[in-house]
Amino acid sequence: MDDYTWNKRVAARRRRIRYERLIFLILLIFGTSFAIWHYASRTKTPSYAINEIVTAVNEGDVATFNRRADLLTITMRAYDDLTGDMFKNDENISMSERLLFENFYVLIRSQMCAGAVKVINTKISTGNWTLPEEILKGRQLGIDFELLLERSFIRNTRIVSVENIEHLGDKATAEVHVVEETTNTPFVLKITLENFSNLGWQVAGRTFELFGETWDFPGLSFGFDDNSWKIVSVDNYKEYLETVTPIIQAAIEKYLDSTAEIVDSYNYLFAIEQSNFIIMQRTSSGVMDYNQRERIANYIKDKIIPTLEDRQAELNQIEIPAGAMYLANLRKESTKVTIEAWNAYARGILNDDEVEFERAESIHKQELILDQRIEEVVKNSAVAKNLPDLP
Repeated sequence: MDDYTWNKRVAARRRRIRYERLIFLILLIFGTSFAIWHYASRTKTPSYAINEIVTAVNEGDVATFNRRADLLTITMRAYDDLTGDMFKNDENISMSERLLFENFYVLIRSQMCAGAVKVINTKISTGNWTLPEEILKGRQLGIDFELLLERSFIRNTRIVSVENIEHLGDKATAEVHVVEETTNTPFVLKITLENFSNLGWQVAGRTFELFGETWDFPGLSFGFDDNSWKIVSVDNYKEYLETVTPIIQAAIEKYLDSTAEIVDSYNYLFAIEQSNFIIMQRTSSGVMDYNQRERIANYIKDKIIPTLEDRQAELNQIEIPAGAMYLANLRKESTKVTIEAWNAYARGILNDDEVEFERAESIHKQELILDQRIEEVVKNSAVAKNLPDLP
């Protein structure tokens, strides 16, 4: 066989091997693409996204939860539902004041929602409801975040099941069956999901080396965005609030009625003790001696604190209706903190101890926050109580 024929056969053989390798590469690409498509079609669905969210909550996986839930968008829409008509039934404020309050709530919207996101993420990661200190200290924003959180029912809402997931193009809906646990009220929340994925073929030039040879392709590739489906809103959250809130308010009204006699009688005693306390501190020189300070300290320990304890003991005997537990616990906490403040003040005045005076003042500030919170809960219940019965 001459050299020409030999070289011709070698060249043909090389072309055949080259084409076989090309066919193998094409099959490999399409096989891999099919595997990716199969995985994507199975995992990048609304149902899979919801299952991932439930698993993330159960396992404390904050990263997955935030990848599957657009938490800031959800909280902003929920915040609008929660605060939009907060003052509409309060006849004690004028229209201009109402507009001022509503505008204020709009101004602090981003800060409050950022705080809510942090609270939710902390709950998922630690299992505890921890309030954001950067917002709460001294009520810098002029709003009680703790009370707003309580009114949202988020801490007392338990998910029972997720049903009726419907896929509608780039959007999907689902029904989340929940129970508001303080009142044992069932409700069906409707949520919307959106598809943020970019699944499909993409064209981009490719040059790479394989089997020791350089291959040029026009750049056909297949891929998807891992974010995919996300929950973006709770569509009937306002209806949920409107369903549960009247039940809560009715329970609070019942509790207030059943404890009114106790509160009134002890308020009378507290007024007398406050008057006595003021008189006991009077001096002709402006400086109290040890005997006077001792009498005041003993009066606090023997009279004021026991009266607080007796009041709370009587309140503890009253049956608490479902839905009024939050107010009852606020009263209990207020009593505890008030007693701590009085004890610190008694130590301070007995020993003329500035450190104890400062501690008493600090605890008293906590007491004032609790008392303001109690007052606001009672006020909201009174507003609801005076609403006209509409047909």
